[in-house]
Amino acid sequence: MGIAAAGVFAQQSPPPTTRPPTTALAANQYVDAGLCATCHAEIANSFSKTGMGRSFYKPEPAKMPEAFGKTFYHAASQTYLVMIERDGKYYQRRWQKGFDGSEINLDEKQVDFVMGSGNHGRTYLHMTDRGTIQQLPLSWYSEKGGYWAMSPGYDRPDYPGSTRTITYECMFCHNAYPAIPKGHDEVGARPEFAKPVPNGIDCQRCHGPGQKHVQAASTPGVKPDQIRAAIVNPKRLSGDRELEVCMQCHLETTTAALPHDIRKFDRAPFSYVPGQPLGDFRLTFDRAGGMGERFEVAHGAYRMRESQCFLKSGGKLRCTTCHDPHNIPRGDEATAHYNAVCLDCHSKAPGAGVTAFKRMPTSAPHNSAANCIDCHMPKRRADDAVNMVMTDHLIRSRQPAGDLIEAKAELPESATPPYRGEVVSYYPANLPPSATLYGALAQILEHSNMKAGLPRLQSLLEKSPPQRGEYYADLAEGLAASGESAKAMRYFEQAVQHSPESAIILRKLGSAQMEAGQLAKSESTLRRVVSMAPDDAGAWGMLGQVLWREGRNTEAATALRQGISLDSELPEIHNSLGSILLAAGSDQSAEREFREAMRIQPSLPQAHMNLASVLASRGNAFAAEARYHFEQSIRLKPDYAEARLNYARLLTSLNETAEAEKQAQASVEEDPGVATAHELLGILVGNRGELAGALREFETAVRLNPKLWSAQYELGVALGKSRDFTGAEEHLRIAAQGSDPDTKAAAQQLLQRLGRPQ
Repeated sequence: MGIAAAGVFAQQSPPPTTRPPTTALAANQYVDAGLCATCHAEIANSFSKTGMGRSFYKPEPAKMPEAFGKTFYHAASQTYLVMIERDGKYYQRRWQKGFDGSEINLDEKQVDFVMGSGNHGRTYLHMTDRGTIQQLPLSWYSEKGGYWAMSPGYDRPDYPGSTRTITYECMFCHNAYPAIPKGHDEVGARPEFAKPVPNGIDCQRCHGPGQKHVQAASTPGVKPDQIRAAIVNPKRLSGDRELEVCMQCHLETTTAALPHDIRKFDRAPFSYVPGQPLGDFRLTFDRAGGMGERFEVAHGAYRMRESQCFLKSGGKLRCTTCHDPHNIPRGDEATAHYNAVCLDCHSKAPGAGVTAFKRMPTSAPHNSAANCIDCHMPKRRADDAVNMVMTDHLIRSRQPAGDLIEAKAELPESATPPYRGEVVSYYPANLPPSATLYGALAQILEHSNMKAGLPRLQSLLEKSPPQRGEYYADLAEGLAASGESAKAMRYFEQAVQHSPESAIILRKLGSAQMEAGQLAKSESTLRRVVSMAPDDAGAWGMLGQVLWREGRNTEAATALRQGISLDSELPEIHNSLGSILLAAGSDQSAEREFREAMRIQPSLPQAHMNLASVLASRGNAFAAEARYHFEQSIRLKPDYAEARLNYARLLTSLNETAEAEKQAQASVEEDPGVATAHELLGILVGNRGELAGALREFETAVRLNPKLWSAQYELGVALGKSRDFTGAEEHLRIAAQGSDPDTKAAAQQLLQRLGRPQ
C-alpha cells in the first residue's frame, strides 16, 4: 500500500501512442495536461494545491520540507535508515551493524519520485534502469508535526529491503496514467514504466482524454456546447457514473487478502476512462458481512456507502456533494462548508422533500458553532497504515468507544487470521452473467473460500469453456495450493493451449512441473519462456533451479548469472548461485553471493544461514561472525530447523554443549525427519550421561537413514555402554561396511577391541 499521493500539474503526459489500446482511447487521446491551464488557469491553480494535485512529483527543495539527516533506528529489523541530500539530489540510506559493530548490508538509493501530498505522509521511490519503481522503506508522516517511521507494511522484522515494486494498481491511484512498455499489460506482468513518468494526478483522470476538447477549443467558430461535449464533465454524468469517477481510486474494501478487486482480463492496467461503467473495467469484492469496524486509508467511498445518509439519499449523496475536487477548503472555511452541506438536509422541515432525514436537534451541542464532522465523521487511525490519521466517512450518530486516534503498532500478518469465507460481489452489487467466472475466481485467488470456490470454478469452466487461459491458470494454482497437483497440471496445460503466446502462463506451468519433480518437462517449458521473454530474470532464475536439481550445476550457474545480469536485485538468485559455488568448492565466491543476497534483503534467513555455515567451516577464527548470522537467521525464522542444526554444530565445536543441545532439540522438534539432527542430539544427550535419551535419538536417526554410518557407529557404542553387546556388534558391523572411511576405521577398531573383528 502506498501513501496518499503529490505532483506537478503541468508535467507532460506520455505520448498517445504508448497508451493502453482501448476503443475509447483510440478515439480520443491524452494530451499535455499543461494545456488545460491555458483556458482554465484559476481552476488549474487551485487544483495544484489539493492533495490530488500534489500526488506524485520529482523531489526538489521547495517540495521537500522534511528535516533530513536524522538517523531512524528500526528495532524490529535492527536497521538504521536516513534520508540525505547531496549535491542537489536526495537519497535514502539503510544499514545494519554486524557482529563487531561495523556497518553491514549497506544500501543507498536515489530518490527519483515522492508519492504523497504530505497531508498525511510521503513515501519515497527509486526508479531502476529496468523501468521498475521501488518503494523505499522509510517514510515521513505529518501527524504530531511530522516524524519518520517505516512505510506501510514495513514495520516488521522481515520487511523486503528496498526492492518492493510499485505495482500498476499503486500507480493507478497515485498518479496520472503512465506509459508502459509493450507486452506488459497482461495480468501478472512485471510492472514497468516508460519515461517520462507523469508528475501527479491531472485533469484527465477525472475528465478523460483531452485531445478532442483541445482541438474543439482551438477550432475557429466552434460553439461552446461543442467544446463542452468534447470532454467528460462528471457533473453531467448519471449518478452512478459520477460517483465511479471518485470510486476508481477511493473505493477499496480492504488491503488485506480477499481479493479486493479483479481487473478484467481484457482490460489494460490504465484503460479506465471516466464515464465508462467501472464494472466494465474491474469488479470489486467484499467479505460476507462487510469489514465491520476495520478502517483503512482508501475506505472513503466504502464507508460513505454504509452511511444512512447515503442509503436514504436515493443516490443523490455523492463525493462531490461535500468535496469540490478543484478546491479543498481549510480551517474555519472547511467547517462552515461541511456544516452547510449537512444542514442542507438536516435543517429542513418534514414535507420539504427530504422527509427521510432527521432534523438537527436544537439542544446542545447542536448550535450555530457546532462542527458536524468532528462528532459524526471523526478522524481515525487507519488499520492498514498505522501512522496515518484520516477522516472516517461512515456518517453515524454515535461513535465506537475508545480513543479513535490512539497510537497502534503495525500487526504482523500472523497476528490476524486470514479471512476464510464467502467472497461476495460488492460493486457492482450483482454480477452480470458475463462476470460469473470472476465471482468464482474471487473465492480462490487469495484462498478465502477454496472448498466452495474450486469446484464452482471447475464446473463453470467445464460447462462453458472460455477462450482466455487466465481462468485455467488461476484454477490450476488453486488446485496446486490444495494439494491436487495432478489435476492442477491438466489445467495448467489447458491454460497454455488457450494462451500459447503468454510467457506468464507458460512460466506458471514450468514452475508447477518443477515442484512436481517433472524436471525435464520443466526445463523444456522454461527454455520456451526465456526464448519468448529473454529479459525475464525470474524465469532464468527458475531455469537455474531446475538445472541444479538435475545435477547440471555448471549450466545452472550460467542461467542464474544470466538472471542476475538482467536484475541484480533478486536475492534468491544470488543465494542459489552461492549454494552451487559452495558445492563446487568455491567458498570465497559463494560467500560473496550470500553476502550480496543478504545486503539486498537483510531479512532473508537462508542467506544468513548459508553465510554462517561457510564461516563456521573455517574454524574458530570466524566463529563469532558465524554465530551472529546463525542467530540472525533463527531470529528471522524461528522454525528454521536447518539453521538450528548447523548452529548446534558450531556451538558443539566451541564446547558450548548446553546451548548446542537446546538448538539441536529445537531442530528435531521443527523437523523430526532429519536423521543428522537426531544423531547430534543423541551425542549431546549422551555426553551428559543420559544414555536412554541418547539411544532413543540414535535409533531414530538410523531408522530415518540406515546409511548414516556415523549414527550406526554411535548407536553401536551406546548399546555397548548399556551392556547390549549383541546389538552393539550388529550396528558396529553395519558402520564398518559403510562408505565413510573415518567411521569405517573407528568401527573396525572397536570391533577388534571387543574381540569381534570383521
